[in-house]
Amino acid sequence: MIAQAAPTRRRETSESSTDSRTTRRRAKGTGAKGTGAKGTGAKGTGAKGVGARVAATLAGLAAAALLALAPAAAASAHDYLVSSTPAANATVTTALPSVALTFDDIVIDDGGHGALVQVTDASGHHFETGCAAVAGRTVTVPVALGAPGAYRITWQIVSADGHPVSNSIQFTYSGPKAGAGASGPIAKCGTTVSAPSATNGPTAAAAVSPAVIGILATAAGVVLLAVVAVVIVLVLSRRRRPE
Repeated sequence: MIAQAAPTRRRETSESSTDSRTTRRRAKGTGAKGTGAKGTGAKGTGAKGVGARVAATLAGLAAAALLALAPAAAASAHDYLVSSTPAANATVTTALPSVALTFDDIVIDDGGHGALVQVTDASGHHFETGCAAVAGRTVTVPVALGAPGAYRITWQIVSADGHPVSNSIQFTYSGPKAGAGASGPIAKCGTTVSAPSATNGPTAAAAVSPAVIGILATAAGVVLLAVVAVVIVLVLSRRRRPE
């Protein structure tokens, strides 16, 4: 009986030793790969840190973009000319009893003093015969043009945002003579607008282009800075990541 029991104990001891070794190997594998610093801490936490830094960088750039675009947006809010009769640089061959200017937004009338329009020839003589009338977005002034030649329409209005806006356009007249003109404004309407320059005035598209160009240039600069910042953050994060 004693001789038969000994092999059974040896087998039990051997199986117990095998189970212990297996348990230790499993514990070792779990510690190294499953929950170790390289498995979870370096990769998981590092990726989250990179994402947080990128998000913070983009948020700061977005705030900077809003601050940079605010002045340009405010400048572009002023009224600008969208059409006119006659059109800029046009040639008029028939009688022209009045000049009309249409803007992108409502012109403030201010009791009949919100708009001033003057029509002059190359020598500076005036051919407007009355004060400008405001009707929504359109400003009209009566004229009696003289001899054929180059004429300039110069205006000053109160924009919808309350700010004064002035500019001018030029056209050529070859129709019948309707008046002799005067050395100064025929009608005393508001204040005198700035003297026109010798070059052709800007068209409707040119009047708005500086604001649009400023906005686009600022937006492009912000986007470029954002791309550069993200690239720098990603490169630095990869260099600092442990192997």
